[in-house]
Amino acid sequence: MAKPTVMAIAHRGASAVAPENTVAAFDEAIQLGSSAVEFDVRMSADGVPVVIHDDRIDRTTNGHGRVTDFTALELRRFDAGSWKDHRFAAARIPTLEEALLAIVDPTIPVLEIKAPIPAAVLAELLHRRNAEARVIVISYHAELLAPLKALLPKLKLGLLVDEWNQDTLRRARMLAATTVVGNVRCVTMEHVAAAHAAGLKVWCFTANDVGLVAAMTALGVEGIITDYPDLIRSQRGWSARTI
Repeated sequence: MAKPTVMAIAHRGASAVAPENTVAAFDEAIQLGSSAVEFDVRMSADGVPVVIHDDRIDRTTNGHGRVTDFTALELRRFDAGSWKDHRFAAARIPTLEEALLAIVDPTIPVLEIKAPIPAAVLAELLHRRNAEARVIVISYHAELLAPLKALLPKLKLGLLVDEWNQDTLRRARMLAATTVVGNVRCVTMEHVAAAHAAGLKVWCFTANDVGLVAAMTALGVEGIITDYPDLIRSQRGWSARTI
């Protein structure tokens, strides 16, 4: 009987060992053999999609203020790596375009939309970078994904949920999503089976120890978002690459 195969999806890059949502973290994730790299996207003051999780820059840079207070060029002036380790002092907040350039085939970019971004802006960038066929875009907010799907019908979408309820699969189907991305606290074997019966894949977040990775794999999820993508690669019989 074949061993389960699961995607290793690096959470904000390999964020356990490199500063989250930076090119350094993406490079580390690729070196570890990740199937995909997940990262967060917001909008700068001048309308450029940039990669950062929080709505403020205080936690992950040496600056202070809201992301929307700064242009993309101004954001680049902040040190986005020293908080993790002094050797990452050169790390900067990347633009979405830079992230797409850094995450090369066959690794899959997974964009989490954290705040409203005009669908036309994202669609133009994905089309210009010839990326719409290789990325997956996820969000908690279906209203942020639906306009993008209307512009790029073949784009793969994932619905993020912290709580799985009777409405979860209906919302995913209405969105024409391919995947439900659930918090590890809420994903059960019954949920996975129901999603599969509806033609949907299931990913989970964030599994950062071997036991939790094993438990999620046993449930039948197709992808595990983790700060430690090598946890998945290192498990006997599991693969960090999709087949």
